[in-house]
Amino acid sequence: MRLQMSFMSRILGVIAALFLLGTAAHAGPLDNKDGFWSEWSEATFARAATEKKFVIVSLQSWWCPWCHVMNRDTWANEEVRATLKDHFIPVHVDQDSRPDVSQRYDRWGWPATIIFGPDGTEIVKLRGFYSPQFLVPILKETIKDPSPVDYGTLGGAERERTLANGLSDAQRTEILGFLDKAYDRANGGWSKSKLVDGPTLGWFLDRAKAGDKEAETRLRRTLTAMIAAIDKDTGGISQVMLKPDWSLPSREFPMFAQQAGISAYARAAVMFGDAAYRDAADRIYGFLKTRLAAPGGGFYASMGMAEGEPGVDKRQYARETGQAIQGLAAYYDSTGARDALTLARAAADWAMRERGLSGGGFRHAERDAAGPYLADNVEMAAALLALHRSTGGRKWLTAAGAAADFIERTFIDPRTGGFLASASPDAPHLPKPIKQREDNVTATRFFTLLAFYTGEKKYREIAEAGMGYLASPPILDAYGFLPDVLLAEEELRNEPVHVTIVGPKDDPRSAALYAGALHYPLTYKRTEWWDKREGRLANQDVDYPDFPDGPAAFACTRTFCSLPVTDPAAIPAQIDRLQRAMSR
Repeated sequence: MRLQMSFMSRILGVIAALFLLGTAAHAGPLDNKDGFWSEWSEATFARAATEKKFVIVSLQSWWCPWCHVMNRDTWANEEVRATLKDHFIPVHVDQDSRPDVSQRYDRWGWPATIIFGPDGTEIVKLRGFYSPQFLVPILKETIKDPSPVDYGTLGGAERERTLANGLSDAQRTEILGFLDKAYDRANGGWSKSKLVDGPTLGWFLDRAKAGDKEAETRLRRTLTAMIAAIDKDTGGISQVMLKPDWSLPSREFPMFAQQAGISAYARAAVMFGDAAYRDAADRIYGFLKTRLAAPGGGFYASMGMAEGEPGVDKRQYARETGQAIQGLAAYYDSTGARDALTLARAAADWAMRERGLSGGGFRHAERDAAGPYLADNVEMAAALLALHRSTGGRKWLTAAGAAADFIERTFIDPRTGGFLASASPDAPHLPKPIKQREDNVTATRFFTLLAFYTGEKKYREIAEAGMGYLASPPILDAYGFLPDVLLAEEELRNEPVHVTIVGPKDDPRSAALYAGALHYPLTYKRTEWWDKREGRLANQDVDYPDFPDGPAAFACTRTFCSLPVTDPAAIPAQIDRLQRAMSR
């Protein structure tokens, strides 16, 4: 990637290491009583064009400590405000509340500062905290020379829609090589700053379950060290550790980190029989239940405990509620904790009631400025499918299918097969519509599994088109660390573990068998409960025999099934035998 080396470019080389280490800030979330900040809107950009002013946007997050420090030390600074006064319109965007804006700049971290020309052209993008001594020269240079900084091109050109079920051998080898190099052999984890990343943990859990001893060693070392990220008082897991040796938690608790942590520890506790992992999952569950669960159902967005001390962000978004449901369902599958499942069901009912849209979709908040957004819909769709898996309840599968159809109608780019981040992406002051990588992975994985649960060929084709986009230059050429793409490929190329319990849902023996099937420590599984009184399964691709001795479990592939199992404790061994047969 080639960059234009100018005075501006050299200034932009200043990075977060130049933070001012002042006293702790105690300001709460943004205070705009003086009217300093304008809103992100068409009207603001129209005003900028009329007044021939730049728009300077500060993208912040409730839980982000350096956002609060920058508000206190930089945006309130007299010299900064004097420089801004005649030439800039300052705009504040809460990135959690506006996925359509934040996902354009998530590579720049929070706070991110973007300067636009009066016509909406991006001129400067700044990553992280900037003190007045570094921001003022940038402002003055922008006024003097508003030429856009050349940041190069990430990835390559988008290609036409294509169906794919995987990567090339060379592409896969390159991604695996990057993962290997990123592993911190001295401390465990990947990279110097230890992010709690669900796809990375999931990929290595899968490898360990498949018998990869090196993957197991790396994973267990990481999970054991990562326990230090769990707050001793609240049980929340910090999204990142700021030192390589896991000694400095960020004390930022967004929902995606809670989902990643509880899911990984709950599954690892079953796989390895490690009480410390079960305790870690229990503590994160306690945090979700006591700190982030809202009284009327649904979940609050996040919590922050570092500089700024904002506490719990009590806004409720469909995206974060969907993430919480998925984490709770994974915890229930591993532990059998009924109160976790009750909490997950209540959250799903709340989301469908309070955030549901006609046609099966979801909005982000009570009102969306530019939504609906893919993130809310795909996280809730995955949550509904997870609840179907965990309960056997058909209403959840029906709701997941309705959400899938809404996503198909609303977010798929027919030209590339990728998924657009927003249903209203064409605001005049924004660049072309974006496709955010993580949400494209989540959508591809969701449609892959939904195709197996429903037998609908169109969902399989949507997943293959999604994989075609993930295997294209905008993803593979722009990113190196891609365990999530590896997961999407692995699932698309293989059948999920498939276990069906045949028996009445009011029979305790059926319930015990179903719990045994859920307990099997793989995320990519199709677990079904066939009570014949409810009619045929959605995808009746197996002709299950009648078993005269009562409820029974069957582990199946497309071509054959195991013998009936009536002892829940025997289910894992039966699945293991089936897995070995499938891998031959």
